[in-house]
Amino acid sequence: MAIRTTCVGSWPIPFGLRPALKRYYAGILTDEDADGLLSRAARISMDEMISCGVDQITGGEVWGPDFVHHVPPRLSGLKTLQLRDTSKGYQGIGRYQITGDVWAPIGTGHALGFRREHKIEPRLDKAAVPSPRTMTLGLDRDPRLEEQLPNYAKVVKAEVEDMIQAGASEIQLDAPAEAMALANGTHQVADLVESLISPFSGVDGVIRTVHFCLGDISRKAGTEVQNLTSLIPLFQALDGVIDRAHIECSHAGQWSDRALLAEIPDSIEIIAGIADVKREPQSVSELSDRIASLLEIIDEDRLLLSTSCGCGRVPHDEAIRLLRNLVKAAGGG
Repeated sequence: MAIRTTCVGSWPIPFGLRPALKRYYAGILTDEDADGLLSRAARISMDEMISCGVDQITGGEVWGPDFVHHVPPRLSGLKTLQLRDTSKGYQGIGRYQITGDVWAPIGTGHALGFRREHKIEPRLDKAAVPSPRTMTLGLDRDPRLEEQLPNYAKVVKAEVEDMIQAGASEIQLDAPAEAMALANGTHQVADLVESLISPFSGVDGVIRTVHFCLGDISRKAGTEVQNLTSLIPLFQALDGVIDRAHIECSHAGQWSDRALLAEIPDSIEIIAGIADVKREPQSVSELSDRIASLLEIIDEDRLLLSTSCGCGRVPHDEAIRLLRNLVKAAGGG
């Protein structure tokens, strides 16, 4: 029996479309102007994932340079202090100051992207959006951040509702900010739970997933948090609130803590990010060994397999090889 395989979010941007897409990312093209371009890019990305044999695809997140950089310029209530530089990972998010109540008058772009992608590929069923706290990247020193967090939660909730209306049967919150806050000791579980619960409030009939990324988006090996210990109390607090948790567990320090996965409540399926996007594609044999180790800890019917994070910054050929190897190791190819 093959173990289910899924993707996190981003996929390498189709090479021939990069110049045009960069004009959209820079704000030169509007959402309407770029609709055909984004549809074409998403079609190529989804076709590549389908060809790899993965059970669950994503739209590739072609609508932005990454999952969150593009959000602040679309929000009202913020003043830009430093322009974003997407070549610098999280450090290039840009710097913003809160000047009023935060809202997204034209949306954050996530639901709009899913609606477009689902229309051209009906088998696409998972939509992703950053968690409320992750959307505040770039506001880390703003004294009004915590005050405005409920408004960020409303922004995310609006995206979630739009995604469900557009046909999503699974909603994934991308929550690196929460994971890093726990790992760095800047927040306690009680500080973080509400902003993860509120976007799912009143949401029925869909799979509720949270992606806890423990590294950064600059694809620098060794920058990851070295353990999973800090996340376990949060998983326990989310018992009955979420249905799936995607956990980056590919780095040596994270992998050595894999026994802690047994402490995640049985109500939560585990998406194990064993295929490391920050190094050369791992072989089928190496990935198979990891799967065997996981099955000593997690029941097969609770386990899904994935890459450690999105593949948007992985060289195109390596992303395809990594995903194909993961599918083969899972018994699906």
